[in-house]
Amino acid sequence: MPSYRELAEAIRKVLLDGAVAPRRQVLSLPWGQFLAMPAADEAVAVCKLVTVVPGKTPMVQAEVWAKRLSTGEVFHLPGEELTKRRTAALSLLAASLLAPRREGALLVVGPGAQGEAHLEAFAEGFPLTRVLVRGRGRERVLAFLERARTLGLEASEWREEEVPEDVAFIVTATPSPTPVLPSQVPEGVFLAAVGSFRPGMREVPEALVAQAALYCDTEDALVEAGELQGLDRPVIPLREALRGRRAEGRFVLFKSVGHALFDLAAVRAYLGL
Repeated sequence: MPSYRELAEAIRKVLLDGAVAPRRQVLSLPWGQFLAMPAADEAVAVCKLVTVVPGKTPMVQAEVWAKRLSTGEVFHLPGEELTKRRTAALSLLAASLLAPRREGALLVVGPGAQGEAHLEAFAEGFPLTRVLVRGRGRERVLAFLERARTLGLEASEWREEEVPEDVAFIVTATPSPTPVLPSQVPEGVFLAAVGSFRPGMREVPEALVAQAALYCDTEDALVEAGELQGLDRPVIPLREALRGRRAEGRFVLFKSVGHALFDLAAVRAYLGL
């Protein structure tokens, strides 16, 4: 697998160079949802197929099919691994571009696969002073702490009501329909909210959204993300941020719901294109 920095660079290139990717197709089923997410550029065409089954572990399962257009070769790639790594790489790209503070503690709410991938990505991209984590599953919390320590980082559970002042980076990676953070965070924090992905889900409370400089992965997040519904001020897509556009706020909120463009970028990096 490519490194997180390599994946971040692949995402940057895809966003700036251009590719074709319609909005994801969603089919409702009696037991959940089936999603199809295609994308293509001049070199490769991809389609990720996803099933979402509430109550199942894991709730989301995915596979990626890719075709190298110059030769017709077809590849079947591990969807869950590509998704978790490209999502964390996307947050790393956004943080590298937008984070007001470049060093400090990392707080992760949600110690599952996405939380652990973000731990790895931010440890690769920034000088982290320590890591804090909060989650419901005891085994996942302990596994997360162990992973952080194997990366050479001081790690502990976040048990306080308030976010500590030394936290420079926050990641929320839960399927929670209700907020998982307090109504205040330290000034200059970079917050990547990657867990909620439907209009009725909201990991970040309204009071925090109102204070933030707002960014999103693509325009689709404006329709799909609960945190971004009904706002009366701009939310800047990452492509526009890469071109120099900026928002104002006491901290940065980057909302990500996922997009086939990022799967395309991950496949390009995986195939060495």
